[in-house]
Amino acid sequence: MAGDSLANKDSTQRGVSRRAVCLGLLCCLAIVFGEAYGVLVVRGSAMAADYSAGAAVFLFFLITLLINPLARLLTGTGLRSGELATVYIMMIVASAIPSWGFVMNLIPFLGGLFYYATPENDWANVIHPHLSAWMVIQDQEAIWKLFEGAERGESVPWSIWHKPMLLWGLFVMNIYFVTLCILVILRKQWMEHERLIFPLSILPLELSAREEGKSLPPLLRNYLTWIGFSIPLLINSVNGLHAYFNFVPSINIDSYIGIIRNSITLQLEPHFEVIGLSYLLSLDVSFGVWLFAFLANVHTGIERAMGWSIGPGQPYSMPASASVAHLAQGAMLFLVLSSLWSARHHLKDVLHKAIGRGTEIDDSNEMVSYRTAVIGIVLGSILAVFWLAQTGLNLASAFFYFSLCLVTFIGLARVISQAGLAYGVSPVAPPVFTVNVLGSSSLGSDGLTALGLNFPWSADLRTFVMASAATGLKIAEVTRLEARRLFWAIMAAIVVTLVAAFWAITTLAYKYGGINLGGWGFGGLTQLTGNWIVNNIATPEEFYGWHLAYTGIGSTFMALLTYIKARFVGFPVHPVGLALGLTYPISRIWFSVFIAWLLKAMILKYGGARAYRTLRPFFLGLVLGAFGSAGGWLIIDAFGGMSNWFTL
Repeated sequence: MAGDSLANKDSTQRGVSRRAVCLGLLCCLAIVFGEAYGVLVVRGSAMAADYSAGAAVFLFFLITLLINPLARLLTGTGLRSGELATVYIMMIVASAIPSWGFVMNLIPFLGGLFYYATPENDWANVIHPHLSAWMVIQDQEAIWKLFEGAERGESVPWSIWHKPMLLWGLFVMNIYFVTLCILVILRKQWMEHERLIFPLSILPLELSAREEGKSLPPLLRNYLTWIGFSIPLLINSVNGLHAYFNFVPSINIDSYIGIIRNSITLQLEPHFEVIGLSYLLSLDVSFGVWLFAFLANVHTGIERAMGWSIGPGQPYSMPASASVAHLAQGAMLFLVLSSLWSARHHLKDVLHKAIGRGTEIDDSNEMVSYRTAVIGIVLGSILAVFWLAQTGLNLASAFFYFSLCLVTFIGLARVISQAGLAYGVSPVAPPVFTVNVLGSSSLGSDGLTALGLNFPWSADLRTFVMASAATGLKIAEVTRLEARRLFWAIMAAIVVTLVAAFWAITTLAYKYGGINLGGWGFGGLTQLTGNWIVNNIATPEEFYGWHLAYTGIGSTFMALLTYIKARFVGFPVHPVGLALGLTYPISRIWFSVFIAWLLKAMILKYGGARAYRTLRPFFLGLVLGAFGSAGGWLIIDAFGGMSNWFTL
């Protein structure tokens, strides 16, 4: 028994090995440079912009299919399952940083409020006086060249960028650390007590599985995997060839249906990666996701047909109306608060452990001790609130805003852990909801400008580190990785990714000119945020009563559905779908979730659990085929000069 214990411990230590960490860091760099060049220059698929972490899946697929078997053939040994898991965890954490997660939004924003200022929008008088000088760059020539491009051979003026990059980098590192500490505290509750299924962890676990004497994992030796793989590969390849050769016909599988006198358009777009991942969900969860998205479409359409609303669409909440967005926001708030209430006994044990009051709870398998996690949350939150106060918010509004951000992070991380959504954002962005609750008049021009400056990390939450790390910890639990060593591997991945992303995106902008590049940051993000600041300053409100009323209705309805679900075991609809709203990603993927739900329901009805297990490799193959073909065509387009977009 003692020998087995030592062997198991040695095996986990080898999981987070030096070579695994080094390979993981190389993959993090590949994700940074590939995403930056692919999105901005090639204008192709965004592979690291969402919870699905397509870039990580693509690289991991290549590692398990080609690189690791080749290493076994040439050297007699390859990466073990734990080492492969370490590499993947580092990659999914890295995928949450360079694109929509943070840096690609931040760099344009640091100069964009000056570049896009015109006499018509009057930003120079309304916004510029309230900008904290240490948060942005104000050198007009440097800003102009960021967007227009520098002269050939001219270097980036790094001396101007060092200070804002360092300050923003330290701030967001602090945010990442606080959220990782929260995840440490909630991990046991989510994984051991509530047993959330973490659907996004299943594919990498299947790819990292190893059998004695076999170079490929069982998933890649199953013919059903390759049948599923071939479907998106064929369709994407035909469409990719069509971009190069007009005589090749394109395959269009998307369709649209207008309802309620065409006041709303239902987007029927099959996304193979979403179908594959949604097949892994329980039927009640997938039913709830697509049903509430459909009802949100109907609700929005009825409001438009009647010409009634509680206000304009909220940034990052559209195409949902403001009422639909706040119904979902209320549901999200109830989801978080009720889950924390359910975990109250666990949280009490964690606190007792942290202050040394002799509880039996064990924290030896956590990334950091519970004491470190609690202290990290407290000190990190104080630093974050202080930092926000320096940007123009008063202490009370800074505390409320940061608390709301943490609630949003927890809510989305839980939804991703439970529903496994490839795409999604908060139903109402934290800066926007802060204004709705506190009122634009109480925040003042300084506070509104400060909230706008924090849009890059807290508004467009298509991906963020906490959600990715939650999936990573599930993978680590199954593969029995040594958590303390994994923590430092994750932190190394964050630091390397941040530095590389700052360098890559800034360098590309000065070389090509930001306005000549693709992506959201150099165009729409800055203009949307600047106009949002100006509109709130120009029309001050004490608070937004209708918005808060709908938030309360959403919370009440979520509470009712949660009670019904708990009271009646066979209730077929899970309320988690209500908390998703009808944001841009949800409006694009709900039909794919519906397809997966329908197929799984039919398979279980006529074939039972055995048929479900048998066909699972086919659906995982859909995911591999979708991201594999998207990544392959991104590489082809980088050399061929075309642009093909196969992901959201």
